[in-house]
Amino acid sequence: MKIYRKYIFIVSSIIAILVLVYIFKSPAKPKIEVLYTSQNLPAILPDYTNTVIPPNIAPLNFAVKENGDKFYIKIYSVKGDTIRLLTKENSIVIPIKKWKRLLRQNTGNELYFDVYIEETRGQWKRFRTITNLIANEEIDSYLVYRLINPGYILWEKMGIYKRNIQNYDESPVLVNNLAEKNCMNCHSFNRNNPDNMMFHIRGSMGGTILFKDGIIRKINTGTRYTMSAGVYPAWHPSGKLLAFSVNIINQKFYSYGHESIEVFDRASDLILYDIDANMVTTSPKVSTIHKETTPVWSPDGKYLYFTRAHKPENKQIHDSIKYDLMRIGYDIESRQWGDVDTVLAASETGLSITWPRISPDGRYLLFCMANHGYFTIHYPSSDLYLMDLETGEYNHLDINSGQVESFHSWSRNGRWFVFASKRLNDLCTRPFFCYFDSNGKTYKPFVLPQKDPGFYNTFLKNYNVPEMVADRINVNKWELSKVVQGKAINAEFDQSVDIDALSGATRIQGGQHP
Repeated sequence: MKIYRKYIFIVSSIIAILVLVYIFKSPAKPKIEVLYTSQNLPAILPDYTNTVIPPNIAPLNFAVKENGDKFYIKIYSVKGDTIRLLTKENSIVIPIKKWKRLLRQNTGNELYFDVYIEETRGQWKRFRTITNLIANEEIDSYLVYRLINPGYILWEKMGIYKRNIQNYDESPVLVNNLAEKNCMNCHSFNRNNPDNMMFHIRGSMGGTILFKDGIIRKINTGTRYTMSAGVYPAWHPSGKLLAFSVNIINQKFYSYGHESIEVFDRASDLILYDIDANMVTTSPKVSTIHKETTPVWSPDGKYLYFTRAHKPENKQIHDSIKYDLMRIGYDIESRQWGDVDTVLAASETGLSITWPRISPDGRYLLFCMANHGYFTIHYPSSDLYLMDLETGEYNHLDINSGQVESFHSWSRNGRWFVFASKRLNDLCTRPFFCYFDSNGKTYKPFVLPQKDPGFYNTFLKNYNVPEMVADRINVNKWELSKVVQGKAINAEFDQSVDIDALSGATRIQGGQHP
């Protein structure tokens, strides 16, 4: 009998504790006396309204930019429990477990946010419901980017970082204090695969860091027949080749105007780097007196797309140079080059074309156009365009803002893309995601969510080259730093190439372009 009573006491105590935990962890629905309902949406920052979100995205925390003594938020959908938040602060931080459960239960359904503010004691104002759509398709789990100060202030402090998009975990792939503060840039992945990655180190430890299938190498892709080491990269989908531009880059600085920094090439060509053979090759078709740059492979690996500017006339100023969109066939088995074709000419668009990126299904090509040049991160005139490669038709996307829209990349499933934009403050680039449906339609972009809704108000670094990857990067930063600090392996130049047929810029070591 004593044992039975003891058992009853223990069970009763556990139940009481669970009830108390439930009461304190599950806030009851407050008594809200709605004085009136506004027909307007509430002003919130970031602007997470009327958009499409992935079912695996981190909570879209936001700040209510309306005056009130208290704030009451309801988040709900067709299924599952309503998330209720009552706070005196205007910063709304959504519980991540409840958020994930709600999204998981409602893929393909609409997600609703009801916002109430207490204007005077006990009297509440309700705003029109915010409606977003939860997509059926997930987004890649990680985003990789370089963080660097804007302009050239304290530029030597930088790092390449990975962020789990499903939560707020951010960690460095490598920071440059482990590389004598040399510049790190142009990180790239093969088809969103974190196990096939490369990036460049510039300066005293210069080289291309190649991480492929668990092996890390440092390669010097510069040869006596190329004007520079590889610059802008593109993985061949086979993982066997990397295309690079080789560039003689110049910069100009201005004390006034929207474009305070100008980056342009004095000369540029294209090369291919064979990873297994450790060999650089090229062709007179992509090593010309003109300027070839920003390469990207078609998903089937049969075509190399790139941009080309014609050789400038005497005394032609750099801000009048415009790039065409080109492509050339390449057979990886026979190593034979096809013919160069013009996909879209600057003379047709009146604008300069840059940063072509092809959707994983090979149907669509996303690119930038600006008034001139190719280094669009500093150009307010830069906007995103989309071409249907089956029809050749292209259009200006309605997701553009009045500020810079620049570098972009696709998700593995082709239903999402990310791009760098300065639309929040005209100073720093931020990563924005956009849903892209099977009919080629784009939807309102939204900025990468942060745990602190006011994060972007005070964080003064640029997110450069946002690249989505399918999973975390399994490389130890200390092992990586040892390779960075070590000696680079010199690549060989393909002896079968007709060197005399190449452009003068390619054939002269050290970039002494006539």
